[in-house]
Amino acid sequence: MERWMDFVLVFGGLYAIYFFTLRRWDYTSEAKRKADKEELKRKGLSNAYYFSGAGKLFAYLFITGGVYVLYWFYKQWKAIAKGYLNSAKTPLKGWPVIRAFFGFVTFYQLAGIINRTCKYMRKPPAGAAWFSCTLWLVSLAGAVVLPSWYKLAALAVFCAIVARFQTRVNALTGKEVPNQFKASDILPVTASLLAGWWLWLGVLWKMSFISF
Repeated sequence: MERWMDFVLVFGGLYAIYFFTLRRWDYTSEAKRKADKEELKRKGLSNAYYFSGAGKLFAYLFITGGVYVLYWFYKQWKAIAKGYLNSAKTPLKGWPVIRAFFGFVTFYQLAGIINRTCKYMRKPPAGAAWFSCTLWLVSLAGAVVLPSWYKLAALAVFCAIVARFQTRVNALTGKEVPNQFKASDILPVTASLLAGWWLWLGVLWKMSFISF
């Protein structure tokens, strides 16, 4: 028993050394980092984003049934259109309002731009764009077709994925973005709230959860 305790202590000490030293060591060569940055820039980055408290964003998305995401898409695409950069120096095509309206399609591109910018700035990305977008769409479908309280769980996942990307965007500033309510939030939140509840009441009625 004492030998096992010695083994555990030695193993724990070695792992602690690895965790606090070797694990955090950057093994990538300068040439490889430069090549990676050139590849990221070739695919497209942005030096401008819409910043908002991630917690506040999650709350707005949830209480509006996810409809507020259209406004979030619009604000992000509007900012990115001004700060978009790539090696070919070609501008980002498509109006922000159109990209926002078709967010279920353009979210993959938006997630890719955010992730590439994070990597370029040596910040942790939000996660694989294809996985995040697939889970986002699946959670959206679940919020519509799942029964009763499962809808809320699916909606929470839907909102959390968007908030996760906002968290990574905020991290680019190197400063904490507060979750403070602003007067400019009133109009988009109110409009999203009305549209969201009208939409979800219609869904519930169609799914025969309630009747009039």
